[in-house]
Amino acid sequence: MLSFSKTNARFSFDGLSQTISNSVLLLAGLVLSSILIRFLRGTRYRYPYPPGPKGFWYLGLPNSKVPMKKFWLTYIEWGKKYGDLIHFSRFGKHYLVINSLQAARDILDKQARVTSDRAHTRIDEMVLGDNMLKTLGSVSYGDKWRKVRKLFHQNLRAESMTQFRPIQTQQVQSFVGGLVLSQGTLKDHIATLSQKVMFLSLYGLDISSNKEEMPARNREFVEFFDNGIIPGWDGWKSIPFIHLLPSWFPWGGRLIAALHAQGEITGEGASKPWDAVQEKIKSDGNHTSLIAKLLSETDPDNDEEIDRIKWFGFQSIAAAADTTLSAISTFFVAMSLYPDVQSKGQEELDTVLGKGRMPTFDDRPSLPYIEAIFRELMRWHPALPMGVPHDCIEDIVYDGCYIPKGTTIYANIWAMTHDPSVHKDPDCFIPERHLREDGHFENINSILAYGFGRRVCVGRYMANDTMWLTIASTLAAVNISPLPNGGNAEDYFSEGAFCSPHTLDCTISPRV
Repeated sequence: MLSFSKTNARFSFDGLSQTISNSVLLLAGLVLSSILIRFLRGTRYRYPYPPGPKGFWYLGLPNSKVPMKKFWLTYIEWGKKYGDLIHFSRFGKHYLVINSLQAARDILDKQARVTSDRAHTRIDEMVLGDNMLKTLGSVSYGDKWRKVRKLFHQNLRAESMTQFRPIQTQQVQSFVGGLVLSQGTLKDHIATLSQKVMFLSLYGLDISSNKEEMPARNREFVEFFDNGIIPGWDGWKSIPFIHLLPSWFPWGGRLIAALHAQGEITGEGASKPWDAVQEKIKSDGNHTSLIAKLLSETDPDNDEEIDRIKWFGFQSIAAAADTTLSAISTFFVAMSLYPDVQSKGQEELDTVLGKGRMPTFDDRPSLPYIEAIFRELMRWHPALPMGVPHDCIEDIVYDGCYIPKGTTIYANIWAMTHDPSVHKDPDCFIPERHLREDGHFENINSILAYGFGRRVCVGRYMANDTMWLTIASTLAAVNISPLPNGGNAEDYFSEGAFCSPHTLDCTISPRV
């Protein structure tokens, strides 16, 4: 019998083979049991699943059939064949993509009580641990979620925004002033702006670049999160007892190792700014920040609430960083492709404010065309074209179709904001479509990019302010040149889960 030793452990090839055989038999038995349970449960309803592409029994769609690049466009094409609701499964896990606004309102808004959960598996709990499951975007719907959500609502609601506006104004003006002279890339300049606003507002910490350790950790977290919002990507997590696969197992081992790494990144991303602000509070008696204020109002023995404050800060920065970066980068693409829109915006600013004066938040009601540019930006290329997925906690029957408990539901926001029956020439950037005769705009909650139901983006008011002021200030101060390749906007956007420009080749020059 061949054997070898490594780091004080001995492994038997015969024993290894037997272990593998037993593991395979056990896994097969568990899979068959899971299939039987799901089948018996599914027969409770006479209604069919929503239509969609068919895969293999239990295995569902093979990986090669799951759209991975600009998948929101694929689901629009599938919608022409299957309708507004598209269903498919992978390893017994059900997925539903909603292509119409009416269906999204009916399922995610009107039935929010049962469609506001997040998908969690045993492997998430084991590998990612409490770290990942403490963020508002990941925590399961229930009492714990309500407590976390309350913290966000109290501190990021519309009425609370005035406390952040001095920081936003200062940082946006600094950003605009450095557009012409900046040594880095335009995208790095934008990323630094979005991070600086959040780190200063929440922690009172100043960063000089988005490439510093703390903002870089946040970026790593978001990059991993991006993969997790691709419909069907996480189906493998539903395989029974996959979390028991040994690390040497070729396929599962790599995936589990990646999840372990993500858990570490998440923990560090939350701990480093938290530790830094704690040091600031100790060393500087005059230190002011939102986190410092919340801690001063909290019983130091209330570990649960202090932990919530820590994770509130982490997710606020992580969520805002990529969303704001994507939206502002898209603004530069839009102005480069539509110089007439840029000219109209600048003309309004010059007429209302006078040439050379920078806009303030008080000027917003007097600048309807600038507001229309912002609204069109959010419609034209939403940062998350399919939002963040919801999970349903009960069986649902909608429009004669059965949506089983545990289905992960995606709202195809891109399909809704590019519906030609609602928006004429939807692929074109036309701010005028948002201007009404009465001069009013719809409530911010009408912006579909912020999501649906009880999982709507809680940081939307802060993101809204930062993006609007950046748009208005940039148009007031500089000219954005046309992009060299012209025409097709899609050439400038990446193919990942986040709809963000991958290149910004425009030239910035001061307005004379």
